[in-house]
Amino acid sequence: MTYTIAVVDEGLLDLTRFATPDIHEAFYSREALGVKTFDMFDYVIGAYSGSVDNIYAIGGGDAALGAKNRKADRFKPVLKYLGPFELSAGKTATHTITMPNYIGSVRTMVIAGDKTKSAYGSVEKTTPVRTPLMVLASLPRKLSPGETVTLPVTVFAMENKVKTATINVKTGDALKPKNGSSKTVSFSGPGEQIVNFEFEVLPTQEFQTIEVTASGNGEKASYKVEIDVENPNPISQKATNYTLDGNASQTINFETFGVPGSNAAMLEFSTLPPMDFGKRMEYLIHYPYGCIEQTTSAAFPQLYLADVFDITFDKKQKIEKNVKAAIERLGRFQISNGGLSYWPGEREADEWATNYAGHFMLEAKQKGYALPISFMSNWLLYQQNTARQWRNSYKVYNTSLTQAYRLYTLALAGKPELAAMNRLRESKELSNDAKWRLAAAYALAGKKEVAQQIAQTANINFVPHEYDYYTYGSPFRNRTMALETLVLLGDSKQRDLAISVAKDLSSGNWYSTQETSYALMAMAKMVAKNGGKSLELTFTNGGKTVEVKTDRAIAQRDLSFVMGSNSVSVTNKKGNVVYVTLSQRGKLPLGKELAEKRNLSIKSEYLGGDGKVIDVTKLRQGTEIIAKVSVTNTSNDWINNVALSKIFPSGWEIVNTSFSELGGGASGNARYTDIRDDSVNFFFDLDRNQTKTFTVKLNASYLGTYYLPGTQVEAMYDNTYYARNKGIWVTIEQ
Repeated sequence: MTYTIAVVDEGLLDLTRFATPDIHEAFYSREALGVKTFDMFDYVIGAYSGSVDNIYAIGGGDAALGAKNRKADRFKPVLKYLGPFELSAGKTATHTITMPNYIGSVRTMVIAGDKTKSAYGSVEKTTPVRTPLMVLASLPRKLSPGETVTLPVTVFAMENKVKTATINVKTGDALKPKNGSSKTVSFSGPGEQIVNFEFEVLPTQEFQTIEVTASGNGEKASYKVEIDVENPNPISQKATNYTLDGNASQTINFETFGVPGSNAAMLEFSTLPPMDFGKRMEYLIHYPYGCIEQTTSAAFPQLYLADVFDITFDKKQKIEKNVKAAIERLGRFQISNGGLSYWPGEREADEWATNYAGHFMLEAKQKGYALPISFMSNWLLYQQNTARQWRNSYKVYNTSLTQAYRLYTLALAGKPELAAMNRLRESKELSNDAKWRLAAAYALAGKKEVAQQIAQTANINFVPHEYDYYTYGSPFRNRTMALETLVLLGDSKQRDLAISVAKDLSSGNWYSTQETSYALMAMAKMVAKNGGKSLELTFTNGGKTVEVKTDRAIAQRDLSFVMGSNSVSVTNKKGNVVYVTLSQRGKLPLGKELAEKRNLSIKSEYLGGDGKVIDVTKLRQGTEIIAKVSVTNTSNDWINNVALSKIFPSGWEIVNTSFSELGGGASGNARYTDIRDDSVNFFFDLDRNQTKTFTVKLNASYLGTYYLPGTQVEAMYDNTYYARNKGIWVTIEQ
């Protein structure tokens, strides 16, 4: 017979009620129609536009890239698969398997077959895994610098011969022992004992590995666990601009920004007016929420970075990885009719997001990325049907701008709906914003004269509209969309508009993800089409001189630095003016965040299991907690896309019961609820003077002193609505 062996953690199998496969039934089941399909599109497309994605990603570079930024792997399952093997009739075979450090039960499953007789079978056996002496350590999912954590180590004596055991704990540099790292326990018979070790958490850039060993009476056991140490504060950014004349030199002095372990610094060189591309791009990449608009915004400008910027190979690999991840995630937003919802799981398509994400997918495809199977055909069908059925209406969520953008995406896909374009062109409801987008659609459809006629009737003096809420936009976003059209048409007005947009980007102004993404994308397209003066310069950093010589108009280089004072010397080797931007990012220390409120107010309180208010600064281990947050719109305007972010201390565990009850332990009238290991995000709309209340069930699980960050609420597309309160330190005692 031929057979395979699988040895799997019984707990993993229980999660999905996995049964050992009935191989006889599988082989004798009714078969589906066995038609194979294939295509040769890759070879045809590749002949004109270079190799495409599925023949592009050769080699294993991703694994090496990921190793540098690897997160702690907390839960390593037992999963062994051996075979296939052959065994003659009447013979016996023995296999030896080395088990990892594991306490529990495993199921061994053997599946066998004899194809000559069409005979198949399977057998299983559950086996407990144990040794005379075992040890187990338990920790929160992650820790923050400045906290104190108690590590409980459970020692199991499974046989009478184990009378004493010595426990040693070895940790990384960021975990400083407070009550020693070695202890001894005694046993009068088989049983278990818990030994506590206290550690102070220091700042670090790497995850920490804790190794616990127990030895006694000739027996030895060990347990290894990894944990992330992260500051829960959001990343803050700082940018400083310098102008370097032709053949000039300048020394730039700077202090490290943020707490140790969270810092980064980068120089951006440009022959174009400074636009803080690096700082704005970092904002998009690190934006904490994941709706369709923000997922698209984070990836869209990255499509053009390699075309416009002189960047290192490592960054090019990282960009490719980010874009692929965004494409894969966006595929999950598509609903049955081909449209895309704003949040995963919603049943209605978001008109603007369907346009925006589809636009990104089309341009990603042109760059050689592979899209999810059937995504494009279903999306095109939705866009065509919606474009044909659209009529003038006063619905603010489906305006002439939304229709014009829809027609633009169809033209970009090579499927222009000329009848719908002509109807919209003749419409009395065609807004100034829509004119620019419709002109771009005609240009893509090969009708450049019509496009120029429409553009001549439009202006760049954009004003706010009621529908901005539904397109996640603003006059600034619409201005950048007009810039994209001017670049497409080759219009001379693009230069003045680009200088204006660059000036806004390099200012300290707040811009939403939609505004930032479209501005960076339009600027990148403008630079790619028109080019710029080449760069030739050197900079000295950390005792090393780096040469930057490129025909690109913009270059980025990361800086090395030490905590405290640093300097970098830059020398321009050519006669042209070079704009230099020093971009720094880091996290503020715990407890240093500012309490603020603008048109929103928040009230946080904590209740016990009996519903009465409790003091969370000191809690007994095991206490049930209900976090209750009330958000009030103190303005007289309705506001949508409000995000409430509630991060909890490392020692508290969220009671996530999503497998057994609706809401999963977090409740409130929210459009979307995102429950994570250490936080819960609620997304909702608020009417004027309306209050909404949200609750989360928690448990005080781990002994120690932890930081409870302040609660934050914001309108994601309008910075005039924001509130945050200060955090506090909390202690969990026995």
